[in-house]
Amino acid sequence: MNKPIIGITTFCKKENKFNKSYNKVSYNYISSVIKAGGVPVLIPLLEDKAEVKTYIEMIDGLILSGGDDICPNRYGEHPIAQVTKFDSKRDEWEIELFRGAYRRELPILGICRGMQLMNIALGGSLYQDIIEEYQDGVCHLSCSTDVCELYHSLQIKRNTKLFNILKREEIKVNSYHHQAVKDLGRELIVTAKSEEGIVEGIESENREFVIGVQWHPEDLTLRYSSFLELFKKLVITAEKEKR
Repeated sequence: MNKPIIGITTFCKKENKFNKSYNKVSYNYISSVIKAGGVPVLIPLLEDKAEVKTYIEMIDGLILSGGDDICPNRYGEHPIAQVTKFDSKRDEWEIELFRGAYRRELPILGICRGMQLMNIALGGSLYQDIIEEYQDGVCHLSCSTDVCELYHSLQIKRNTKLFNILKREEIKVNSYHHQAVKDLGRELIVTAKSEEGIVEGIESENREFVIGVQWHPEDLTLRYSSFLELFKKLVITAEKEKR
């Protein structure tokens, strides 16, 4: 039996030394999919939106990877001073990818920026900067170079898909974000929150696997095998849809 193909979004980075642009993503996404039993396929950032259909028909599941901020114009706001790095082309490309995968009812895992993008694509909004805009804002942007460092705790709601996968009401996670989900998008529910109420997990009410997490489980799988369960469930669901 052919293994399910899991598409992973990438970002474009220009290397000044050779004046070349590269599509990149952390290898930890790739290794997590492989360990979970899937075949990772990197999806390049393209300008031709017609190619979205090509990739959606090719893959059996989608991972929306982390990265820079999403332009606040996407949810009807102007950027505040703390929002300085965003890629509008990536925003547009990935929103179309998400919507294509959502229409086809593919399993989708959104990680950090990817979770925020899911929310925006379904009509939600973000706190542009937690410290600046959230009433009890504390820093969620770890300065640690150890991607496996557990930075803060969060509570997972029982009777959610996320709880059924991780099997715990409280976990500790890494944290590399300064933005957060504000208004929730259509058909989404909150599955996890930090101690001060920041949304750390969302999922679709009526899809088998459309899950977003604000932390980086692909990094934590290097040290904590329990986080691999998210990728295993993604691959299992993709395999079931493939039949």
